[in-house]
Amino acid sequence: MVKKIIAITVVWMLGLGAVGAETILTVEKVRDMAIQYNRQFQSVRKELDRARGEIIAARAGALPDISLDGRYSRNIQVREIFLPDFEGGEGFTKIPISQKNDFDFSLSFTQPLYAGGKVSSAMSIARIYEKYSKEKVNEVESQIIFGAESMFYNAILARSNLEVLNSAYEQLSYNLEVVEKYYGQGMVSEYELLRARVEKLNLEPQRIAAESQLNISRKSLKSYLGLPLEEEIVLVSDLSDTMLVDLPPLDSLIPIALKNRPEIKQAELQKRGYDKAVRIAKGNWLFPSLDFNTTYQVTASSDDFRLNDKEISKTWTASLLLNIPIFDGARTIGEVRKAKVDYYQAVLGEQQKRDDIRLEVEQAHDNLMTAKKALDLQKETIGQAEEGTRIANLRYQSGVGTQLEVLSAQTALTDARTNFARAIYSFRLAKSALRKAVSFDII
Repeated sequence: MVKKIIAITVVWMLGLGAVGAETILTVEKVRDMAIQYNRQFQSVRKELDRARGEIIAARAGALPDISLDGRYSRNIQVREIFLPDFEGGEGFTKIPISQKNDFDFSLSFTQPLYAGGKVSSAMSIARIYEKYSKEKVNEVESQIIFGAESMFYNAILARSNLEVLNSAYEQLSYNLEVVEKYYGQGMVSEYELLRARVEKLNLEPQRIAAESQLNISRKSLKSYLGLPLEEEIVLVSDLSDTMLVDLPPLDSLIPIALKNRPEIKQAELQKRGYDKAVRIAKGNWLFPSLDFNTTYQVTASSDDFRLNDKEISKTWTASLLLNIPIFDGARTIGEVRKAKVDYYQAVLGEQQKRDDIRLEVEQAHDNLMTAKKALDLQKETIGQAEEGTRIANLRYQSGVGTQLEVLSAQTALTDARTNFARAIYSFRLAKSALRKAVSFDII
């Protein structure tokens, strides 16, 4: 069976030269394409831009704020005041106190001098968020690679299942020809002829379902890799990946996983970020803030747009702004309590994540050992099933055996080949799962 699978792989590869438009996919290429073209991964990488934006926004708290303001007003009706007539009359004299055009320009510069450590804490949180985002990208990358490998191996399994059924169909077709020949010679009954025909027809729905499953699995893989669904692909597998050499013991895998897994690093960074958030919340309560401000202002008023020095007023001020929080309705106390709860939940989350990863590694290791035993067993079983089919055919052709023996042997061989393909798939998937669980290419 192993030789047959290798031969099939070679046939697939030899056929590549005739079809230049086909995309050759190995598991290594599938991993690379998933990282490069998978839409979900491309979306997650954009989070790094958000994190860098957070750093810029946090850094702005320590930089000066410079603003230029301007205002022009048109007095449609000039304001006036009324003064009594001082020459003994009983009337009033109207005196305008504004002109038709007012201009006002100001340039303001504000520099934070002290903010109780809130700016530095905010920048620290922003940097932590950037590191967190990078670890999130690493986590999703691991998931994307595992998903790509799973889909690739699933498509290989679907192809193997179809090949097994096609081989069984060919064998049943040959068996039917032999029975028809013997029936024409009067050597077998009509029941045996009908039985051979029914066995062949019963395989048709399975072949149709297998073809559909192969088509769906190939399209799912292409969609996952960002390839056009109509693009032709060629799946090339390597049976060398069904070997297990120099697998480290479980006791050494768990520390590696706890050191390398991006989820652990994310949990640690999240805990640090919430610790900083507690400090910021306390800073709003305990520490004053001090800012320096200087403002240069120009105002002017005129009936027309020709200004002279007598119509322009200039001022320049400098200020120190001190803010001491005394009472804010207990808002800061509430913010501190919420920040402490977030920090406590982050601590518990980190502890839970460590337990989850330990369990994941142990389960992945156990699944791999189980899959390896099943694969080794199926290698022996398939050899015995092939030999049993050969003997049953010889016995039947010699007139010693019965058709029931042949059909039973063929069914056993088909089951063995199907189970062998499934065992290869399970073993490959178990290796990928352990590699993901440890976050290190150990096998």
